[in-house]
Amino acid sequence: MIDSQHLHFIQQLGRSYRAFVAGFEAHTGQSMARWRILVLLRRNKEMSQKQLVRELGVDPAALTRQLKALERAGLVERHNDVQDARLTNVALTEAGRQAVKSTMTLRNEYLDWALGDLPLPELEVITQTLVQLEQRVANRPDVPRRPARKRAAATSRADRSRD
Repeated sequence: MIDSQHLHFIQQLGRSYRAFVAGFEAHTGQSMARWRILVLLRRNKEMSQKQLVRELGVDPAALTRQLKALERAGLVERHNDVQDARLTNVALTEAGRQAVKSTMTLRNEYLDWALGDLPLPELEVITQTLVQLEQRVANRPDVPRRPARKRAAATSRADRSRD
């Protein structure tokens, strides 16, 4: 049985994350999804879309949508890999590097404002707790999946119509 304190923790975690991301986006003018891509490309210079998917833990189609928007904005460029034409590589443009540089200043301002006066020992405890939670969820043993309710209901209706 779920403890109400556990439920409250998860609900608060979700609300806090959404508020933090919304504040970040409002302060920097950059979506968190695109910001993560830009920072990763700044760190690695050039990456394949496949590497980006793996590093960011996102759906390939979602990444492609974000990259197309960044490309239209002139912040990234994409091209086929010279050694493996099946891969598409992505790199920051000069405008992209400048955007990361200017946004990094805004990011630092936001983090300082949002977290600056929180006591470091408390932040360390929260961080350790979140790491434990992430590891527990990531290492959950496989459990058999139940059919989705809609699918099960549709199946039972189909079975009844055949009878």
